[in-house]
Amino acid sequence: MVKMISVSLVGLMLWCSQALAATTPPAGDSEPALSQALAEATWPADITQLATHYLERYPLAAGAATAQRLKEQAAKPEAVLARTDVRLYRRAFALANSAPQLAEDIHRAALGDHAAAMRLSQAHQRGERGAAKDARLSLGWMQYAAVLGNDQAAYDLAVYFRQQDQPAVASQYEALAVALNHAFPTTLDHVRK
Repeated sequence: MVKMISVSLVGLMLWCSQALAATTPPAGDSEPALSQALAEATWPADITQLATHYLERYPLAAGAATAQRLKEQAAKPEAVLARTDVRLYRRAFALANSAPQLAEDIHRAALGDHAAAMRLSQAHQRGERGAAKDARLSLGWMQYAAVLGNDQAAYDLAVYFRQQDQPAVASQYEALAVALNHAFPTTLDHVRK
């Protein structure tokens, strides 16, 4: 009986210490630190994770509404980046790897702004605004922009994949451009069949 009580007491003490640890933020997990990390995050999955953590730790804090908004905004981009047909990876969102002129568009694109994603695609396509000229990165940003809802990106991808002799992929982006109400040119180029 004494052994059973001591085992139960140890279990209760362990449970209490775990419950206390769950409510006491570890060092570096303060509300200002989490708020700052959330404001600086540029990868949608990180934004979701940080916002969730912030809301769990500080549900009544002044920044809770902002954290909830950022969590909701990052949900669609996170799902888009999980798709296999969008070839855009974490390094594309890293501010350390990017020109300072691109930082605002990277932040906006991380929260689902398809126009910002298209601007990033164009910057990498042309090597403008401090962006490295990188066709693969430009294509990834364009795919991301199209799936987020940019009709021009969808149309440009349809044309690109037709020129690459990939009609199946081109037709998917053409259908997306149609669904997004893209205004097609009145004359067709020789590539379209």
